[in-house]
Order: sequence, then structure tokens, then C-alpha cells
Amino acid sequence: MDAFFRQSRSFSFLPALLRDIGYSLRQLRRARGFAAVVVGSLALGIGASVAVFSVVRAVLLDPFPYKNADRMVHVELRQKNSDRYGYLVVNSTQFRDVQSLPAVDDVFLMDERMQALTAGDAVPVSVTAGYYSANLFTYMGVPPLLGREFTPADAPGGNASPIAVLSYRFWKSQYGGRLDIVGQRVSLDHVAYTVIGVAAPRFTWGDSDVYIPGNFTADPHYYMNAFVRLKPGVSYAAATAQLQPLLDRYAKQDPANYPQNRKIVIQSLTEEAMHGFTTPLLVLFAAVLLLLLIGCANVSILILARGAARQHEFAVRSSIGASRGRIARQLLTESVMLSLLGSAVGVLLAYGGVAWLAGHMPEYSFPHEAYIHVNQTVLLFAVAIALLTGILFGLSPALQLSRPDVGTLMQGASSRLAGTLRGHLTHRLLIAGQVVLTMLLLAGAGAAMRAFVGLVHTSLGFDPNRIFFMGVSSPKGANRSWQYVSAQQELLRQTAENAPGVAGAALSTTWQPPFGGYRGIVQVSSKPGLTDAQASLSLVSYNIFSTLQIPLLEGRFFTRSEEAAGAHVALVNRAFVRQYLSGGDPLGQSVRSSALKIGNPVLVSADSPDAWLQIIGVVDDARNDGLDKPVLPAVYLPSTFILAPNSFLLLRATGDPETAMRAVGASLHRLNPELFILQQHPLNWLLDTEGWGREKFLASLFALFAVLALALSAAGIYSVVSYTVSQRTREFGVRMALGAPRAGVIRLVLQSSLVTVAAGAGIGLVLSLALSKVLAAAEHASVRDPVLLLAACAVLFAVTALACLYPAWRAASIDPMQAIRTE
Repeated sequence: MDAFFRQSRSFSFLPALLRDIGYSLRQLRRARGFAAVVVGSLALGIGASVAVFSVVRAVLLDPFPYKNADRMVHVELRQKNSDRYGYLVVNSTQFRDVQSLPAVDDVFLMDERMQALTAGDAVPVSVTAGYYSANLFTYMGVPPLLGREFTPADAPGGNASPIAVLSYRFWKSQYGGRLDIVGQRVSLDHVAYTVIGVAAPRFTWGDSDVYIPGNFTADPHYYMNAFVRLKPGVSYAAATAQLQPLLDRYAKQDPANYPQNRKIVIQSLTEEAMHGFTTPLLVLFAAVLLLLLIGCANVSILILARGAARQHEFAVRSSIGASRGRIARQLLTESVMLSLLGSAVGVLLAYGGVAWLAGHMPEYSFPHEAYIHVNQTVLLFAVAIALLTGILFGLSPALQLSRPDVGTLMQGASSRLAGTLRGHLTHRLLIAGQVVLTMLLLAGAGAAMRAFVGLVHTSLGFDPNRIFFMGVSSPKGANRSWQYVSAQQELLRQTAENAPGVAGAALSTTWQPPFGGYRGIVQVSSKPGLTDAQASLSLVSYNIFSTLQIPLLEGRFFTRSEEAAGAHVALVNRAFVRQYLSGGDPLGQSVRSSALKIGNPVLVSADSPDAWLQIIGVVDDARNDGLDKPVLPAVYLPSTFILAPNSFLLLRATGDPETAMRAVGASLHRLNPELFILQQHPLNWLLDTEGWGREKFLASLFALFAVLALALSAAGIYSVVSYTVSQRTREFGVRMALGAPRAGVIRLVLQSSLVTVAAGAGIGLVLSLALSKVLAAAEHASVRDPVLLLAACAVLFAVTALACLYPAWRAASIDPMQAIRTE
């Protein structure tokens, strides 16, 4: 019998719950503004936090699909000033040396080239062809999407026909995802390769379009990048101790390709791929958690205020027989429904936010293997937080108001005033907490925006407007003599310069302003004791200075005839003179670099490229090491000294760069149909993506979060002030009936709110200074700026005043007689 009654009670609960839900929906329909603010607060906090954490998880916690990715490392060569010189490169003999080290589990080699996808009479398409040692895919341990991958058994040799594996992205973009691609042939530079497979979608190593087993000859001057996987349990320090002696030995045997005094530094795949973006991402995630806390605090304020404002309603319901549990259940039902609605909208925002973030992440600031998507575990966690917020802050008024004193029916006004006093401290604490968190976000946003604006206004030393760059493939042919390649590159330059809409065209082999290129040790004739001087060695055409509008300070530029003859002349920049030639006349002195004697069979050099070069001029400094570092000492020498298979053009347009780019492309195609464009962009695009792209991304998100935090805080303050005014209607009426001026009432309403905000802003200011290093998401951002902090406080107080203004004006507009009669 007891079991029967228990079962009956459990079945009777469902209709009661449905009634509670129906009543809650009617209540929320009447209070649409309240419901919208609560749902919006939760949705913004949940959507933003889930979206950002999904990015953090994808690029930091699980970025790579490769087997044993935690043991795969990059072996970097660093200079004395800790700047990266490059990766470890080895020839076929040195490859075996590295493989035999006790700390090394496996090694694969990599060499990339830009090649043309040739198909009949179609215009050639630029392809990134990656040549890898045949153990690449067994090393990575990622199964193919289609077909098979090459293995050590497919190493080139004998009469085996060339084979290739396509990347997933190239297969989709170039072949439309054809399932019959396996067995087909692709032609690269007129060499046919049989497609044996398509790599998995997340296999993007090197961003190669086509993966080809490389043919490593015994040529001691053919070097490839070496990538190492360590044995289990081997520390980076132990691996470095074994690799450094090898590097020192190679530097003695081959100083041209292994400069002296380089040290080995081992980095994980994530450290290398993130390029210092890890800390900014974590700071960004901390910022979005602050936004979630502000949203939850806002919900708490609204629920508490609404619960206290409904005392009269609960007293009536209690007087006609409603039990305490019934009233408490009703309040909790409303709170949970609001939380569920906010969570649902937040989930939708999270999916959209992840798509936006993935599309706007700085291009080279995260691993391209990362699969950025909404993680269900994180999503459930954030929703659980929101539900917990709704329940906890719905429970407080439920417990307080579910047993009202029925006598309040006769003393409505006094009860409302008492309710206000009971909740006053809680409201003030929540408002102050919101202000503290908002102040932290404002300080972080201000620092990020200032860092971004600082980079945008960095002096470049040249005029980037209407400048665009193009990488152009050289005609493929048997003639690789210096004279032939030099004449062909000048023909390309002249053709581009004569295209419609082009004011000037210059060649730049090793310098892509404002970023650096080739560095090397230099010697100065007048300073024989200067043994460790380094400079950026910029191979440029004679007219690059007029094209980029870089001023000549002393001497003269080299001429076209000097460039054609490979004359041993050079220009230096102001930084070179200041650092290495101070106190003397630079003109007539000589400089040379052994780094210009390169034994790479792909390159062709003028006679004696490492001989002395006479300094004939000094030009002003132009950025050559990024925007956030000082200009490096630079030596500018004729582009013909070292000639690469492909050409890099810097062009100035007379009008729209996009129109000029199309005209140049058409002119080059008419010159030689086998030519194709490797890449082309306006220089401002390069500045916007690689120059300050990271800072722009961080500043945009911080600013967005700060604006949302301000909006939520303003909503919370407005709600509390409006609630206070409604509860004190009779008090204000009495004051005005006794002669209180309207300004006095407005001041009375604003006073408590502004004091609370001032206290929160003060605490936030102290925390901003204490956490200045954490809040500075951008590399060169600083929160310790009085102007920045004062501006943040001013914005906070301005928004607070606006949030309080309407409720205060409404309080001052009360009709005293009507207010006195209000129950």
C-alpha cells in the first residue's frame, strides 16, 4: 500500500510540473524585457567562452593528428642573440649521422619547391611540391583518405615511375574531390606522376599540395631540412647535448652552409607552430571567462531583484493556501527555464563564433592541422555552469519568499522597503563584482588596441601605398648559365614594368619588406677586428630604391649596367653605418660576406660573390626584420650575384594595384605561356596579415568582449536602480511633498550606484596593475599606462551614468500625491 501511494505521488508530480512550466511561461511573457536580458546575458557568456575555448583546445591541446606527436620536434639553429637562424639541414651523409644518435628514434627529410601543374594548353597552376624522404608517412602514422601512401619501399631508384600523394585540400580544390583520382597522372613541370593516394584531411605537413618521395643524391651540397622524433623518455636537454657536437663539426667542415657559433635549440611542434601565440590565446580565454562571470552576475542581480519585487504576489498566494514548497518550486522552475533558454541560444552563438574565429585567426599563428570545432565536453560544462547559476540564484529568493508573512498584505509598501533593505547589500556586491571584472576587460582591451595602433603607425622607411608583389616562375629549360638566367630575369622585370598601370618594377631576391631575408657574417675592410658583425644581405635590382621611395643619403645607386655585369658594388643602410662604420666615411670602403658563396646546385652565382664589394652609397633605414624589431644593418648588392630559379618582383602601380596585377599577369603570359604566378598581393595585404594581423585579431576580440561586458554591467546597474526606484516610490513622493527638489532626488538615486561603481572601479584598477603582465595579451602591450587606465575609468563611469539616468529621471518625475497613495 505504501508503494502504491509513493507511485501515485510520483505520477502526480508531472502535472504539477507542467502547470509550473505553463505559469512560468505566462510570467516570462509578461516580463519580456527581464527574460530577454537574462537569456542574452547567459547566451553571450556561454557562446563566447565555448567558442574561444574550442579554439584553445584545438590549437593547444590537440592540434596534431600524427602518431607520437609529443616526441616530434623541430631542431632550430639560433644565433648568439637568440634569434632563429634556421632549421637543421643535412646532406645524405649527415642524415645518417643524425639517425644514428642514441636519442633519436627516427628522422625524415623535406625539401619544397614551387612547380607548375601543366595540363595541355591550360594556363599553368602554381603548386607547392614537397619532396620528402620515403619514410614520411610511416613516420607520421596517419592513414590515407584514399589509396595508399608511399613507404621506404617506394624510394626513387632504378626505372620506377614517379609517384605522388595529393593533399586533401589540393585534391578538393583542383580535382573537385574525384574518387577516381587514384591511378590518374598529374604533370609537374612536364614530369608525369602517378597518383597513388590522397592524404587525410588533417595531414597538412609543410602545407604541401603534392607529396613526392625525394631522390637524395650523394651530392654533399644538396641539403634538406631534417625533422626528428625523439625516443621515449629522452629530454630536450639530452637530445641537444648529442646534436650540438654534430653541428659544431659540420660548421668546421662546411662553414658556408653552417655558420660558426650557432647553438641547437629544440622546440615541440606546438611551440614552433604557435610562434609565441600561446600566451595571448590563454589571456583571451581568461578574458572570455570574465565575460561569462559578468553574465552570470547579471543573471543573479536580475533574478534576486525580480524575486524581491514579487513579495506581494507570493504573500497573496500563501494566504489562499499555497505551500512553501509550491512557491519555491515555481521560482526554481522559472530560473531553470531561463537558464535553459540562455544555454540554447549560447550554443547557437558558440557554433557561429567558432566558424568566425577559425576564419579570422592569423594565418601563421596556429598549426594548420588543428581541427577547430565546438567540443561537446566543454559545451556541456559551460551549460552546466549556466544552469547552476540559475538554480543557485533562483533558490535564494525561493527560500526567502516562499514563507511570507501574510500581514504584508496590509503593509505592502513597508514590506517592499524591508525587502529592498534585505537585498541591498547583495545587489551592491554583485554590481561591484561586475564593475571589477569589466574594468579588467577594459584595461586588457585598451592595452591590446594600443599595441595594434602602435604597429600600424610604425615608420616603415618606404611608401607601401600602391605597392604589390609577385612571385613568378622562371621558364623551364636546359640553359642554367648565369648569363642566361640574369637576362631572363631582367626580361621579366622589363615586361612587368611596361604593363599598363605600372609605374616601376624591381627585383628582390632575399628581402620582402618589411620582413627580413638572408643574414650572414660580414667583414668590413676598415675594421679587421670586427669578426662577428652580421647584416641582412639584400639582393635587389638597381631601381628598388626608387620603386619603394627609399631616400639616398650619401653617394649613388648602382646602375643597370653594373647589375648586368655583376659588378662588386654595394649600398649600406644607416643602421649599418651607425653600428659598424661610426666615425668614418663609409663611401669607398669595402665589405664582403662568405655567406654569399653558396654551394646549392639550384642557384647560380656571379664570379667571386664572396669577394670585396665597394660601398658606393648609403640609403635610409627601411624595415627588414618585422615591425616590432629594430632595423638590421643591411648590405644591398645587385640581384645578379645569386640567381634563384624563380623571380620575386616588387611593383608600384599608378592606380589600383589589383588592376595592375591582372595587367602584369597577362603581359607575362604573353611573354611565355609557361610562366605562372606563384603568389601576388598588395603589400598592404602583407602588412595586414603578417605585419599586425595578430595584434589586430587580439584587439578586435578584446574590444568586443569589453563592449559586451560594459553592456551587461549597464544592464545590471539599470535593473538594480530601476528596482530601487520602484520600491522607494512612496519615499520619493514624501520627500518631494516636503519640498525636496528634483535635482536632490536624482542625486539621491545616483549616489549609491556611483559609490558602488567607484569602489568596483578602484578595486579593478588595483587588480589591473597587479595583473598587468597577464592582461597584456599582445607582445608589446602594456597596461601600466595612466592615460589608458583613466580612459577605461572614464568609459566605465560614463556608461554607468547613462544606465542610471533614466531611472533617476523617472524618480524625479513622480507625482507626490499619487506616490503617497501607492501601496
